[in-house]
Amino acid sequence: MSRFQVTQGEWYDVMGTRPSFFDGTNAMGANWGSSTSASPTLNWRNLPVERVSWFDAVEFANRKSQRAGLTPAYTIAGTGKNRVVSWNRTANGYRLPTEAEWEFAARGGIVCRENFSLSGSNNAWEVAWYSGNSGRRTQPVGTLRPNVLGIHDMSGNVWEWVWDWWGNYTDADKTDPTGASSGFARVIRGGCWADSAEDVRSVHRINSTPSSGSDLGGFRLARPLV
Repeated sequence: MSRFQVTQGEWYDVMGTRPSFFDGTNAMGANWGSSTSASPTLNWRNLPVERVSWFDAVEFANRKSQRAGLTPAYTIAGTGKNRVVSWNRTANGYRLPTEAEWEFAARGGIVCRENFSLSGSNNAWEVAWYSGNSGRRTQPVGTLRPNVLGIHDMSGNVWEWVWDWWGNYTDADKTDPTGASSGFARVIRGGCWADSAEDVRSVHRINSTPSSGSDLGGFRLARPLV
């Protein structure tokens, strides 16, 4: 599991574009979607990438894998909203974590002995950029305290796409924790800069269609240890 959310700098280096709303000098205005100036000025390359769809995230993972000489995890067929993505689970390339992997990491895996409500703490201000401290904008990744595994920002800053389709988990998922086999939306975890402390808890989950993206959401990557 990556220690950090994918940054705008990483995205630009791989994809050659800058899709994000936040540029290091602005914050969200009083009217949602409007921009206002903000201080201090931040380096845009260190901010988490946002306004990227789930489809964008899997494409980024494949391109990053190819640049690193790894086998891409995904096969992508079709175009636009009708794209079909399949996951080659034997590939050694970068990919989105499953929801189960994401929550396991957020809670500190088998190392953490505390049942924290957030990733690494019960206090949002220690580990999360949220509505109480973000200044209505994203903040540089890795600047707040990590959890016990050394992973930053699993609570707050930007919501994170995961692999899973949105749906209920059943007993069968205990042996194959990848969630529903199909659906209309993908799961997003972690909360963001605009959310309350309640909504950046590790248990909180929402969903969005895989072709949509917003200034609230980004992602982080994982890859096999082998």
